[in-house]
Amino acid sequence: MKQFLKLIRWPNLVIILMTMCFTLFFVVNPLLGLKAFDAGLTVTGFVLLVLATLFIAVGGYLINDFFDMDIDRINKPGKNQVGRKYPVAYIQLSFWILNIVAVIMGFIVAWMAGRPMYGLVFFFTAGLLWFYSERYQCMPLVGNLVVAFLSTLSFALVWLFDFFTLVNNPVAFAYAQTSFPIVNKMMLIYMGFAFVTSLIRELVKDIEDVEGDQRYGCNTFPVRFGIKVTKITGVIVLLAGLALSAWAQMFFQTIGFNILFFWFLAIDIEFIIVLVLLVKAGEKRHFSTLSVLIKILMLTGILSMIFVYFEV
Repeated sequence: MKQFLKLIRWPNLVIILMTMCFTLFFVVNPLLGLKAFDAGLTVTGFVLLVLATLFIAVGGYLINDFFDMDIDRINKPGKNQVGRKYPVAYIQLSFWILNIVAVIMGFIVAWMAGRPMYGLVFFFTAGLLWFYSERYQCMPLVGNLVVAFLSTLSFALVWLFDFFTLVNNPVAFAYAQTSFPIVNKMMLIYMGFAFVTSLIRELVKDIEDVEGDQRYGCNTFPVRFGIKVTKITGVIVLLAGLALSAWAQMFFQTIGFNILFFWFLAIDIEFIIVLVLLVKAGEKRHFSTLSVLIKILMLTGILSMIFVYFEV
């Protein structure tokens, strides 16, 4: 069981689950002035949306381990169990089953929202994860940007399908529409935060794995341009994150969200700590520590959504 939980990256799945639940219950519904499931996404729709997202994520982790079997013998000795504890055929079959079920559930959610063609979002997401593992992760910066983009979907999908389900309820839609601008800004803040933190973590992980990537011809950003240039790029991304946080704080101050304003001061400090440690980092263990700290930064950002509920 322990090895299986590692295989499916259970901490990442918990973060995805928290993100989607917090987005709906602590941000979107309170800001719209609606109770959960009274309008917008139904219980069934939300559960299917979460399961579809989690299944696609697990499928992506499995296929990534499949394509990384050789590289991980150097980068993560003993951690990749594909081809050892878990047969390759089992991983491939699991990938297809998980994604087929996820896409079906996604189309059901889209149909319930009155936008059946939006189910294609799940199809393309599953395909993008395949191409990421098979090709994009070894293309300088392309793979990093793909992962950063996909990390924003946990926020975007909840608001997207909640909005279109709400459209089908004219009374609730008319009541809530004056709050759409503030919801859109909040979603931009959290999606931007997810993009920046995921991008910097991917760059740090690529530096950490540079030895194995070089040996197997995986042309990641640090392999192509060197660790120094990658660190400079990481500093620029972190400064962009700080700028985003500062803009968010000004917005929170404008609308009177004081708790969030001060919570984001802690996020500012975490950004600065990561930035300083990135500049000083020189050994693999330093980058491993940075990867953990960036995850803590991600979690700090997600937890901040709880306070939206109390600020409204």
